[in-house]
Formats: sequence, structure tokens, C-alpha cells
Amino acid sequence: MAAAGPASDPEVVAASVAPDNGRTCTTSRLPVDLELGLPPTPGSDIGVPVGEALGPQEVVVKLCLPDGEPTPDTVQVLVHGITYDHRYWNIADPDDPEGDRYSWEAAAAKAGYATAAIDRIGNGDSTRPVSAAINIDSNATALHQVVQALREGRVEAPEKKSTAFDKVVLVGHSYGSMTSFTEASRYQDVDALILTGVSHNIREVQTPTNIESKHYPAILDPQFAGSGFDPGYVTSRPGTRYDLFYAPGTDVDERIVERDEATKGTFSQGELANYPVIFRTPLDVRAPVFLLNGSLDGIFCTLGPLDLGAPCETPEALIENERPWFGPNVPSIDAHITPDAGHDLNAFRSSQESFGAAMEWLSGKVPATS
Repeated sequence: MAAAGPASDPEVVAASVAPDNGRTCTTSRLPVDLELGLPPTPGSDIGVPVGEALGPQEVVVKLCLPDGEPTPDTVQVLVHGITYDHRYWNIADPDDPEGDRYSWEAAAAKAGYATAAIDRIGNGDSTRPVSAAINIDSNATALHQVVQALREGRVEAPEKKSTAFDKVVLVGHSYGSMTSFTEASRYQDVDALILTGVSHNIREVQTPTNIESKHYPAILDPQFAGSGFDPGYVTSRPGTRYDLFYAPGTDVDERIVERDEATKGTFSQGELANYPVIFRTPLDVRAPVFLLNGSLDGIFCTLGPLDLGAPCETPEALIENERPWFGPNVPSIDAHITPDAGHDLNAFRSSQESFGAAMEWLSGKVPATS
């Protein structure tokens, strides 16, 4: 199985990840069945079932418990976006290799929460079925099984503890946010949603085309040479990370962008191809929602008079734009806009503002301990 980053330079990969300050972590593999929850298709009762055709699948889960007692009752499931993996939630500080300025995991631990950062199915070190099987349905199905496993204590915890969590919160970024609100609507089994780097509006009509033009089959990229990925797995073209996820004019350390380039991952064409369906599918979310966007998100926020993105000038404007999409049963929607931050909220110098806003909101909705 190929790793998410460039196997040719493990030192760069290691340097891109912050230390696990204030918490103890264990990384394990959770078996998942992609056939569960998928809608029946014509002829599905003939031949080999989908699950058997794909074979056994596994999702990588990094479960962290904050140091000290008591063990939290609430776990945050951290769900990354495209071309990333679980490391997005624990970015190293170029100025302080022992620090955690850019680590959502560390911020959550300081607030008393457990975290479970996953590699979405088909990403990172999770198993990679044929790329055509990776879409919003398979992502939501796999995430649902992670949620259930955490509630039932089936995810390996530090020091081999059996830890069943009473409360589960989904924290998504970009496509991970789409996966999270799809899972929450479909299964209604989580206690809160924190959705970062997303809205139901794309900034420009040509935004999807612009994104696609900056990607190509991963097997053509030197970082994935010899990976054996099928052509449906794609990655960003060299030198495009800033334009994709940080522009325009945001406050980001260029060393973080360089490390991002050196540790990029992949996504499937099916994940991006059906984005209009994802955005226009009615949701029935029944848990509190917190929206967290950068004011300069170049994918989802309006930045000019002719843009079609969401209004990210104020939290109130973003809430008004997004509220209709979550359904009539959503108990509350709140928001925070981080000034001068772009799409990859965790990676900007303002990261602590973003983390603080999210933890303050969550502590009032779903405390770390009962």
C-alpha cells in the first residue's frame, strides 16, 4: 500500500507534523464495509456483491486522549479535505518544531477533548479500492462506521484502553465537511458538526474547471511514481498548492506551503465530479452546526462583486446563506469568520483564532466531559 506523501523523502514528511503535545495517541486500522448504506442498483442481486468485489477495506484512525484524568466523554472526529490526510490536523510550526501553533489536535486536547483524525477511505494510508468506488456515498458510509466504532469502543485507544465515547462530534475541512454533513444528515448519529472551509456556493462558475486544471493523474507525478494507483486517482500539479488552497493575499508562512507541496496526497475523480449533487441535495441535519471559514477563502467565499461564493464578510451573512441547506430540524447554526485566512484554515498564522472559536463554541454545546 502506498503512503500519502513522497516516500523518497521521509524526513520532509516527518518535519511537516507537529509533536503530540499534551496527549497520548495510537494509530490503528478499522475495517469498514463500503457496501453498507449504498443504494441498490439494477442487477445488484446478480453476480458478485459490491463489497466482495471491492474486497476488505480499512480506515486509518489516529485516536488521541488528552493527558490526565478523566478520560473525555466526547471525541472529535477530524475529517480532512482532498489531497490531504489526517496530518492536516497536526501541522508543524516552522518556527518552533516542538510547538503546536498549527495543530487542531493540540487545541482540542487543551480543551479536554479526545480526537480521532482519520484518513478518509481511498486516502493517506487507508486502503485504496478502485477509484470509481470513492465518492460522497462511500466516504459517508465509511465515516458512519468510524462513528459507530468510537461509540462502541472498537477503535484502539492509547495504552490498549477500551474507550467508548458517549458523544461524537464531526469536524470537517472542505470535502471532509461535505462528507460530515452528508453523514450527519443520512445517519443522524452525531452530537454536533464543525464545518470548516466550505459553503454551499462555489466562488466562480469556472472554479471547478480551475481546480481540475491544476490536477492530473497521480501516477504521472514523481511523488507517486511506482504507486500503482489507477488513473482515476489524481493529485495537484507541482507548484500549484498556493493558488489552490492559500491564495489570494493571505497570511501564510511560505515554508508551510513548501511542506504542503512535498507531502500532498490524492483524491478520486469521482469525489470532485459530483459536487453539484452534493451541494443541492436537501439535508436533514439534527445536530448543532458551527461554520468556520476564512474571509479570503478562494474556493467558497465571495471575494469580488461578480463572485458567486458565499458571503463571508460576517458570521451573520454566512449563517443566513447556509441555513436553508441544513433542513428544518437543525437546532442551531453559528459561525466564525477568521480575517485574512484562506481555504486551509489550520495552516495560517491566524490558526489559533480559528481553533479558539471552535473550541469555545463546542464547549457550550457538547462539553468534553459530562
